[in-house]
Amino acid sequence: MATNNILEVRKLISGYGKLETLHCIDMSVPNKSITTIIGPNGSGKSSLLKSISGLIKTWDGSVVLDGKNVTNFPANKLVYEGMTMVPQGRVVFPLLTVEENLVINAFSVKDKKVVQERLQKAFDFLPILAERRKQFAGNLSGGEQVMLSIAKVLMQSPKLLLLDEPSLGLSPKMVDFIYDRVQVLADNGVNVLVVEQNVRKALSVADHVVVLVLGDVRFEGTPQDLESKVDLGTLFLEGRIA
Repeated sequence: MATNNILEVRKLISGYGKLETLHCIDMSVPNKSITTIIGPNGSGKSSLLKSISGLIKTWDGSVVLDGKNVTNFPANKLVYEGMTMVPQGRVVFPLLTVEENLVINAFSVKDKKVVQERLQKAFDFLPILAERRKQFAGNLSGGEQVMLSIAKVLMQSPKLLLLDEPSLGLSPKMVDFIYDRVQVLADNGVNVLVVEQNVRKALSVADHVVVLVLGDVRFEGTPQDLESKVDLGTLFLEGRIA
């Protein structure tokens, strides 16, 4: 059945060892959207991204990407299906140059001409990386490494980009810049699902919001509905107390 969602998660249960951390999760990512997952620390936000992206095993339920059931597909296979993830932190190869980091991440592309075209698009999207193209990635600033982490996955031309805490450890100015680039991606047809602890910034760009508390979805809808229907302070306090 056709839907207006690029991603549908239904009745998803997951965890670590014998500990269940995600309890029957239902959520969607609408097409042509930035969807943000917010909630208190320890609510399972990053675990949810890892379950969706194949980094940890889903115990039950389903993950459907663009109409195809991709539940428990390994992360490298999901790249070929159009889903890719930037994990929390700066995931770069420090002893490779910026350009080498980008090219090596186009492993799913066999045509060298297409690789070069995507490389140029990455440099056009983030010109600072073009200036640093021959510099070792380990010598970049924290913000530049985040940019490189995002540019690396764009070499795979995803339908759906997953971002886990992209603002972590960055200055307010750099956070604004990163989210400006995220908005540009969305405007150019890349669907984005982002976990973010900076609630104000997350809501400023979001089209769709999921609130996760203690492994349960407590709200899903627009930022406007969230503001009018949900007491976020109470939900966050509940998560912290527990």
